[in-house]
Amino acid sequence: MPPTHEAASDLFVSLVKLMKMFHGMRQHAPRAHPAVDTMAYPLLFNLKEEPRRVSALADCVHSDVSTVSRQVSHLVAHGLLEKVTDPEDGRAQVVTLSAEGKALLATLTSLRTDWFLTMLEDWSTQEARDFQHHILRFTAALEASRARATAKATARPDGDAAGIPSLETS
Repeated sequence: MPPTHEAASDLFVSLVKLMKMFHGMRQHAPRAHPAVDTMAYPLLFNLKEEPRRVSALADCVHSDVSTVSRQVSHLVAHGLLEKVTDPEDGRAQVVTLSAEGKALLATLTSLRTDWFLTMLEDWSTQEARDFQHHILRFTAALEASRARATAKATARPDGDAAGIPSLETS
């Protein structure tokens, strides 16, 4: 049985507060690299497993290709990423982490893990695992909702993604 309207509303308000807190914390986080803005971190984390085309990377971070392309160019210029020939299509390029980019990613992972350990010092390992399970389940539901809304937008003549409300509140 789905949650009540009130429970869904309470969860929504709590998530908005959480997102705003994370956004505010980003402005105060120490920089692990002087030339890398925290907005570029998701690119690094999404290149950990495999090289990707800029368009695929943009999909991973839910951003437009032009923005990701600019961020990639900046990271390439600072030696954190490399553009290499796509092994599946020699006419195209993929982006991959350089040795310096891998080292930065390791530093970021360590810093974030230490921060989370401090923040969760009164949690048990099981509580942390349970919370992770709920986050993964919620993320899957959110991704499914996004896919449904994208399909609706594709079907609508005006391309409006009806059904995805703004997550901005005061």
